[in-house]
Amino acid sequence: MTSSSLVASGIIAAGTIAVLRKHTMDNSQVKLVHAPQTANVDDDLSLLDLIATECPSLVDPEKGRFLPSALLPTSDMQTCFNAVRERFKRPRIVEYERELISTEDGGTIGLDWSPPFAQMPADDRPIVVLSHGLSGGSQETYVQLTVQQLTAEPHCFRTVVVNYRGCAGVKLTTHVLYNGGLTSDYGCALDHIRQRFPESPLIGIGYSLGANLITKYVGEQGDACPLRAAISVCNPYDLSASSDAIDMPTFRNKHVYAPAMLMGLMQLYRRHKKVIESGPVEFDAVAISKIKRIREFDDLITSRAFGYEDSADYYGKCSCAQFMPNIRIPFLALSSLDDPVCPERIIPRDTFRSNPYLILALTQYGGHLGYHESMTSSWYPRPITEFCAAMFNRLP
Repeated sequence: MTSSSLVASGIIAAGTIAVLRKHTMDNSQVKLVHAPQTANVDDDLSLLDLIATECPSLVDPEKGRFLPSALLPTSDMQTCFNAVRERFKRPRIVEYERELISTEDGGTIGLDWSPPFAQMPADDRPIVVLSHGLSGGSQETYVQLTVQQLTAEPHCFRTVVVNYRGCAGVKLTTHVLYNGGLTSDYGCALDHIRQRFPESPLIGIGYSLGANLITKYVGEQGDACPLRAAISVCNPYDLSASSDAIDMPTFRNKHVYAPAMLMGLMQLYRRHKKVIESGPVEFDAVAISKIKRIREFDDLITSRAFGYEDSADYYGKCSCAQFMPNIRIPFLALSSLDDPVCPERIIPRDTFRSNPYLILALTQYGGHLGYHESMTSSWYPRPITEFCAAMFNRLP
């Protein structure tokens, strides 16, 4: 190839990249989905009006957009970046102080408080309660980045991450782990937090499977919900449809997402196998050794451990979308339209359009728990922090 051909190829490539980048910028605005009239949250101020005045990362013409890093332009790159980075070294962004609490059936939950109490002594400041995703914990980068922003100036909120049974180094003390609908454990954690800090208002945040769990809880509680508000990030909404999406026979599902998610579950199971199998439920060890899909894991382990007939029964009873019409507190959901794990088609838009307490913030890009603006910063902690500040400042 001649030098002139190389120059021409370079110009064409640069032009193509510029066009694609402009297209990305043109489609980076956040879009809100909500009822025609949203609920009042402060005298005559509606939830939508409050977001319009207090949450520029969701509505401002310039700030209300998510533009993915030029180095991570695709859904897959956005989704996989945290896992790739953590494979070499998991960043330690915040400090925690762990407290262990017990459930009524003898289970153990780990509460990771940040900042530690030596740095932030007990008082009645607002508390944000975070719930991790599938087989995760407080160490996940997406959790730490949120905690970092919530605890920083000017807000200086107290945060606590709920690490469920067997997760994030929490010892399994019952024969069951946790699942995406075990709201009793979440309620147990909230009861303890409220007893310890009775004057502190609470907001709940959930990520992925943790988002499904807290959304289900908020819907179950209805008017009696102890949270002031709630935030859902990359919620699957329909566990069966999300499982089907992961099982679709595409290259990325077969070789990336399904194996990675199943590996986390199987590692969790093997780590606690002796305790799980010490209970009254019998498990098929041969069938378990051949598990290839998440649905098979939920058929053979989750459903049997918790008394569901099968994965379909578990998914049907624990999917949060069916509980959302009963939500009666301000509820913000962040979802990306290119999420490979929680695809656009399963987002219950009609529910967001009919329940005045719900606001759905849609981005064109972001993948699943990605939202990387650069190699070192993410977008979602900003709207989360803005929404928390607005709710804590305005709601009684």
